Parts: sequence; structure tokens; C-alpha cells
Amino acid sequence: MKRILIFMLSCVSAAAIIGCEKQIESEPPVLSSDAKDIHVTAEGGTQTITYNIENPAEDGMITASPDSECNWIEITDTETSGVITFNVLKNETDAKRESKITVTYEYSGGDPQSFSVNVSQDPRENNPDPDPDPDPDPDPNPGEDVFTITVDNITYSTAHIRVVPDDETMPYIVYVDMASEIKDLSDDEVFQMDYDIIVGNANASQITINEYLNTIVKHGPQETTQKSLNPGNEYAVWAYGIDLQEDGTLVRLSKITREYFTTKIPPVTENSITLEVESTGTTLSAVATPYTNDKYYNLNWNNESTLVNAGYTDGTVAERCFQFEYDYMVKYIGFYAVTDWANVKQGPATTSTVMTKPDTYYLFAYFINNDATADGEIILKTIEFDGYNVTIR
Repeated sequence: MKRILIFMLSCVSAAAIIGCEKQIESEPPVLSSDAKDIHVTAEGGTQTITYNIENPAEDGMITASPDSECNWIEITDTETSGVITFNVLKNETDAKRESKITVTYEYSGGDPQSFSVNVSQDPRENNPDPDPDPDPDPDPNPGEDVFTITVDNITYSTAHIRVVPDDETMPYIVYVDMASEIKDLSDDEVFQMDYDIIVGNANASQITINEYLNTIVKHGPQETTQKSLNPGNEYAVWAYGIDLQEDGTLVRLSKITREYFTTKIPPVTENSITLEVESTGTTLSAVATPYTNDKYYNLNWNNESTLVNAGYTDGTVAERCFQFEYDYMVKYIGFYAVTDWANVKQGPATTSTVMTKPDTYYLFAYFINNDATADGEIILKTIEFDGYNVTIR
């Protein structure tokens, strides 16, 4: 599950996607990982393994599997680039158990590449105290909201969010995600879901839970403009106080305060595609809204220097962007259907790119036929970037 952590700085490493998203690499793919052995408590939970593929092949595929005799590890996601997500079931036995997960990268024209990560899990606790002394409730009024969450200035992809705690000394966490992630969950279930993600992220970063919490825990009033939201979707913002005990246990100090909001939908242009673009630093984010969800369309980025260097200098900008795309796609049309390309969409869609240098960047979209020709007008947005300022027109 993807989770947007708000009110925190994050380092994002991205590459500008120019032209079609399928690229030809002259060097063979190389699979690598810094993942270390993973140790899991008896309770189990979600874990992740990170990896990197240099020079990925067009038809490359990542798979992951535990040892054949292992029935307590479930691979849940191999589609997210650079991350394998798996779930470790609760250990109901008195024995420590161990297995390994093998991650394999396969592509035509080369031998499969793989690496393995050892996974171990503690046995269940023997003879637990049947009546332990309960810790005192850290919150004298656990049923009351202790945060005020305000969401305003909502657009199709942004929202201004402000969180104000009653107690400015209390450490707390704020999340924003799709409303469906938490809407039907109790506070305890939401907290457990968040905790599993925290543990997984800490393990993936090879740091302690405490070190990871230091990057996301907040104090006092916080506000930000949340960007890169999808149009017409309901989101949730939730916050709660936390405390990390000496034994490493994370405790929730308050009721979870929740606030819901729905992003707007850009206007629809009859028989066309509406494009909206916004910039955050050097990152461009865009949303495309076609007048119908039944037709496929191509949505992609390019820039002036790429077009010129590739020899596409004749015609309008829209015509040059289209010709660049068309010439590339027809090379592989015998191997990939038009609808197999990642940049070919259906219904409302989002896309982003990073401006790596001063240049004129283009976002374009057009309905596409099965032979990669354009079915109608090519819609274009132009973005000027001088290295400091961004102008969108």
C-alpha cells in the first residue's frame, strides 16, 4: 500500500520520462540489492525488500518467492518498482522459524539474475503473564478528539491541510491517504496498519523504529499544501499522539482524529482531453481528463532539446511530439499492442516528470488508434523552465 506522509521533507530520486516509457538500453540489465537479513517478531506483519535494476530490459520481469516448504511468508506485491512487499504470518509455535526469499529478474536475451534474503521469525512468547499489570491509560479522555484538522483550498490535485493539537508538547503522527484505506477500520485497526508500515519502512531503510519515527513525528501546529492528489477521489487525513516505550513498543496516546475531503474534477471538454499541470520545485505533475472513459489515449512528456537532437524540427510542436512518439512506438508494434504501453491511458490519469535542466518541456495527449496513429487533435501544454522559475501555458 502506498502511503503519503505529509508534513515532512522527503528525498525523491526520479528520472525525467521523455518520449515513450519503454527505453532501449545498450548495456545489459544488472540486478542489485543492499537488503540484509530480516528479523520479524512472533506477531509477524508487513515487510519489504528493496532492489535496483540498472539498464532495465523492455520485457524484464521481477518475481519473488520464499522456499517451497515455507507456508508462513506471503508475497503481496512485486509490481511496485524497486520494492518487494511480503507478509509474515503470526508464529503460533514455540519454535523459531527461518526461510529465505529469492528475488529473480528475467528477460529475453540474457540469463536470469537473482539474490536471496534470509527471513527469521521469533517463536511465540512462552507462558506469558496471564494477568500483567496494565499500564495506566496515558490519555485521561481517550474518547475525545485532541486534534483539529482543517482542509480547504481543495483543487483537482491539491489541498491545504492544517493540524492543530490541543497539547503542543505531545508527539504525534499525521497521515493522508485514500479514504478507503481507513474508513471502515476502528482506531485500533488503523493504528496496527500504520505500525506495520512503520516497521516495514524502518526495515527497508535498515534503521531502527525510533530512528524512523524521528523523521515523521511532529509537535505543535503543522500545515502544508498536499500535492499530487488524484482528481475526483475521497481522501482522509488522520492524526494521533504516540509514545515509543523503552522496550521498543509503540503506544497510541489518543483517539485518532479523522477528516475527509474529495478532490475536484477538472472540466471536461467535449470530444477532447483536458490537461492540467502544476510544478513543485523541479517536479511537474499533471492530470488528464478525457471526455469519455471508453477511448485510449497517449499521455507523455518531451522537451525541446530532445526533439531537436533527435532531428524532429519540422512542423508544429504538437506535430513534432506526436511524430517522435509514433516513430518510436511503431518499432515495437509487432511485440507490444498499443494498449500495453505504460503511457497509454484510459479514463482520468496522472503523470509526472522531473526537469533536469533549463529547457522548454511539453506535456501532450491524444486519442490513439491501434496502429499508433492519432485519432483527432493533439492537446499540448508548454512549460518554460529557466533553472529557477517555471511558466506553464
